[in-house]
Formats: sequence, structure tokens, C-alpha cells
Amino acid sequence: KKGHLHPLTQVMREIVDSFTAMGFEVADGPEVESEHYNFDALNVPKDHPARDMQDTFWVKGVPQTVLRTHTSAVQVHYMETHQPPFKIIVPGKVYRYEATDATHETQFHQIEGLVVGEHVSLAHLKDVLDEFFKRLYGATTTVRMRPSYFPFVEPGVEIDVSCVKCGGTGCNVCKQTGWIEVMGAGVVHPNVLQ
Repeated sequence: KKGHLHPLTQVMREIVDSFTAMGFEVADGPEVESEHYNFDALNVPKDHPARDMQDTFWVKGVPQTVLRTHTSAVQVHYMETHQPPFKIIVPGKVYRYEATDATHETQFHQIEGLVVGEHVSLAHLKDVLDEFFKRLYGATTTVRMRPSYFPFVEPGVEIDVSCVKCGGTGCNVCKQTGWIEVMGAGVVHPNVLQ
């Protein structure tokens, strides 16, 4: 009997194909990460709640080592060994100590994107995301940005897409708002670039 690819593998391949078609390269990094790469080099303050035992899986017996909480750690590794300009995506598994429910899991997949070059702005980010989400969900998909805070970007935004079920008119999937929050984003913080 012939096997089939797992749905997550199918979606991940479709996402990677969309970004590589836009000129992005794929980068990879370790799932077991140092506190330096997972937090410090990403401008995450020492007292940030993400570092707490209830949010992060710390590796017992190996000081200052975690299961990565985001694929953002890979951008620091990449920037240490590559000179700008570059455009990368980092697909991979991440781990967070969370209560499991319909929208949260302790291990999930994430895709980090990083663009570094002269005159890169929030407008470029919006253009890339508009193109990507149209490729993923269809030509009528729209993207909305809302101000937000993440220690590794400035400015930071939450990204919403028009609901894929109702097209933005409101339904049970989007909780009658017409929008689905899909990601956080922003322009790389100067401290991270340094």
C-alpha cells in the first residue's frame, strides 16, 4: 500500500516552496539551545516571563540550556556566519511548557523569517507577507498589522489574515471578527543586529 505525507509535512513544504520562490534560503539550527542564543542574543531581558520554569523547558543537568522556544535563535547563529544582505526562513520544531488545548501544544512547528539589508522596512515586511499569504490561502486574502511588543524587534507587530473560512465576514473560526491572528513580526532590533 502506498503511504502519504503527513499534513504538517505537506503544509511545511508548501510554505518553504512559497518563500524560496520569493528568493529566500532555508536555514536550520539546533533544537537544544543555549540560553545565550535562545534569549540573551535576542534582547530578551533576564526577568522576562518567557525564561520562567513554567514557560521554558530547561535541560536538567546542563546549565543554561533549553529546548528552543522559537526558531528565532537560528537567526543569531546565521548572522554570526553570514554577511548581509540575506533573506532566510527557518522552519522547525519549538517547545514551550504550556497547557495543551485547541490552540496550544508543548511542541509545535514554527517558521522564522529574517531579512537583513539596506533600507529594509516594515513596508517590505508587509509586501512579503501579503504575497506569502495570497500564495498560501488565495488571492483574496488580506493582511492586517497591529502594534505589538517583542524584545527582538522594533517596531513589533501582530499579523492577522482575513478569515480563510468566511473571507472576513465573521464566523465561528474567527470568533466573528473576520480576522485570524497568525504571527508576530517586526523589524530586527538594533541590539540583535549588533
